[in-house]
Amino acid sequence: MLNKLMSSLGLQGIQVDTRLHNSQLQAGQVLNGEVIFKGAASNKHINGIYLKLMTSAEVESNDSEYNTDLSIAEWHISGAFELLANQTHSFPFSIQLPFETPLTDLACRMNKTRVWLHTHLDVDWGLDATDKDYLQISPTPTMHAFIQAMQQCGLHLVTADVEKGQLRGNGFYSTLGCYQELEFKPAQFFSGINEVEVSFVAEQHQTHVLLEVDRKFRGDGFKSFTIPHQHANPAVLANEIRRTLGI
Repeated sequence: MLNKLMSSLGLQGIQVDTRLHNSQLQAGQVLNGEVIFKGAASNKHINGIYLKLMTSAEVESNDSEYNTDLSIAEWHISGAFELLANQTHSFPFSIQLPFETPLTDLACRMNKTRVWLHTHLDVDWGLDATDKDYLQISPTPTMHAFIQAMQQCGLHLVTADVEKGQLRGNGFYSTLGCYQELEFKPAQFFSGINEVEVSFVAEQHQTHVLLEVDRKFRGDGFKSFTIPHQHANPAVLANEIRRTLGI
């Protein structure tokens, strides 16, 4: 009854379905897909088609914490057009993910990181049409080598999450309005380290790494260094980590 009433008034919504051709990829790679949509019960003017790369980030406010959805990249893939009633169309797209896109494909005890593509058809004088598709973001070879190196040093990845804010290291800073933290804990007590939180700030040819080291009786300290992608060797990185952490 409601659908018939909406149809008679011309308010029945547009159907949209975004189909991804490669939903498993690495930060910086190109995501291919198409937006498939079917017209409503009457002709509609579409102001544009927008894609947003989204993540959920933890926000610290006074003495409380909460999660909020953040847009970390946006693409306007189509201008205005007229969508005739009940007609089906598709619009292909190719978009490059930011190099700092958070990782979701991680082997750890608790992975709170989620990344998805939000599709939005802006309908003039009508109900906007949206779709939501989750992505699987794997570590780049450099990030994978660093995680392996941490494990070689006796530090194991236990949690991963995204926090709202900006990171600053020695000569670099994050640009998305949020950053990911990977929490490593020692397999056994050594050198007084409680945990090490690692954040990657990747670029096209190199990846910056910021380490927040929590030591017993000494509080937190920050270390950072840069890894050229052609030098991402786990054994070499393990030696650099040992030197940096003093273990």
